Amino acid sequence: MRKCLAPFFIGHEEPGLHRGIPPFDVVLSQNLVEHDSGSKTAINRINRAIRDFVAETVVTGEKPLVLCGDCLSAIGCLAGLKKCGIQPYLMWFDAHGDFHTFETTISTHLGGMPLAMITGRGDNCLLSAVGLAPLPDEKVYYIGGRNLEPREKEALEASGIRRVERVTEILEFLHPLSPLWVHFDTDYINPNDAPAMRYPALGGISAQEAKSDLNALSKKANILGLSISSWAPSLDVEARTATTCWDTISDLASA
Repeated sequence: MRKCLAPFFIGHEEPGLHRGIPPFDVVLSQNLVEHDSGSKTAINRINRAIRDFVAETVVTGEKPLVLCGDCLSAIGCLAGLKKCGIQPYLMWFDAHGDFHTFETTISTHLGGMPLAMITGRGDNCLLSAVGLAPLPDEKVYYIGGRNLEPREKEALEASGIRRVERVTEILEFLHPLSPLWVHFDTDYINPNDAPAMRYPALGGISAQEAKSDLNALSKKANILGLSISSWAPSLDVEARTATTCWDTISDLASA
């Protein structure tokens, strides 16, 4: 895979995201956030840069990997595929729902909304800014989700998104030729193994179990690329969590 580091979290710089992991082919400039750090304008700039990286990589016949501090980066990744005329299936690994809209959220935190946005719910200005149309629910697999707020849970249950606890439950249903984009939020891993998370969620499978599941997925599916929502570098003093998370996705990263 051709790898891109996007050292940002919700439009802010994310210092230290490179620690404990191998060098990247491309590192996005922190100048992307300029003087409007944390704004939607900054997020749009980041996602446009991610979009262009993904598109350029796919055109060369390589597979892109993007590591960012949040799940909003998946919007830029999918926009890059659309730029190449590809609408993939999306496999979303996450401990949280990311399925809020401004009508359901208490915090108004954009990091809790990307999966809802990607499927056409709520405010779609981040999608339109990068030229992305919503994915139909039927093209989304949601893996995990052990920490859902009540209104997120209701919305997911009313949707057409297929939700399971582990990817092994659906491997036999995946068509080997259907293009698949994988988004992996590292808080999917049990916090006993990967503790440096902003929003740790109790439970979940071990890093070794997750690695085994992703290895099985890599052998079964036509994976176009991978986006990763990272740990919190400021909490990962010895880069233990970074090392664990990178090892967990290593089979996909080396595809």
